[in-house]
Order: sequence, then structure tokens, then C-alpha cells
Amino acid sequence: MVRIDRRRSAVGALRVTGSTSAAWESVDHVVGAATADGATAGRSATTRGNRPLVGYDGPDVLVALRHVRQLRRALVMGRGSDRLVIGLHDGTTLAVDAGDADTTTILALSVIDGELELRAEPFPRATHDGDVFAAFGFVLSAPTVGV
Repeated sequence: MVRIDRRRSAVGALRVTGSTSAAWESVDHVVGAATADGATAGRSATTRGNRPLVGYDGPDVLVALRHVRQLRRALVMGRGSDRLVIGLHDGTTLAVDAGDADTTTILALSVIDGELELRAEPFPRATHDGDVFAAFGFVLSAPTVGV
């Protein structure tokens, strides 16, 4: 577990490489998910600038730290053999163990009083991302009609 101070939790973007999917929940209880190959479910949580609070930029997950107080929590999963690598704007880099044949490591992000807390959670390799979401209590929001 790592807790990032308020200043570094609010500047730039947090980038996670090596992931295959991500899920998020905003403070307004908007819950959604996306995969590295472009599939989405639930609803997108957007910032005041109409950009995703959490989303994919190519193969990487980006968390808009300027608006981190809008984020309640997020999960980042890597089902491949690559380690999840977290990067901050100041050059700080953290790596998460890739797991083994039976276990994967889930990166759980929580915002606590404006500070970002990162936890590496070992988890049995699930057959579906929905199994992981359910284990962490994520229930996807109904999509907005017409969007």
C-alpha cells in the first residue's frame, strides 16, 4: 500500500501501463468500466472539462488527478504477464507484481481526504472481469439512453 500526498495526488495524471481493464466509481456513484481494446460498460465519469476521469489513452489507463476529488475509487487489472507500472507526473514510478498462473494482482485506488491510496490486491484469476468487479463491490451504472 502506498499513499500519495495531496499535492502529488492533484497534479497531472496518474498513468498505469500493462493493464487489460479498469473500473471506476465517482463520488456521484457513477460506475463504469473499460478495456484496453476499447470495450466499455456502465457509464463514463467525466470532469468539468468533459474528459474522462478514468479511461484509456491508447494502451494505458489515465486518472485525471486535477479532478481526483471527484473519484471515489477505481480498479486496474492486468490479466497478461506484464506487471502494472504506475507513473506520476514528477517521474515517480511504482510497479506491481504480475502474479502467477493462479493469482493476478489488482491495483485498487481509493481517494481518502484528497490523497490517493494505491493497494496491490492479490486475487484468484477470474474467468471474467465481472467476477472481479463483484468481489470489490462494483455494480455498473445503467448506460445513459441515447449516448
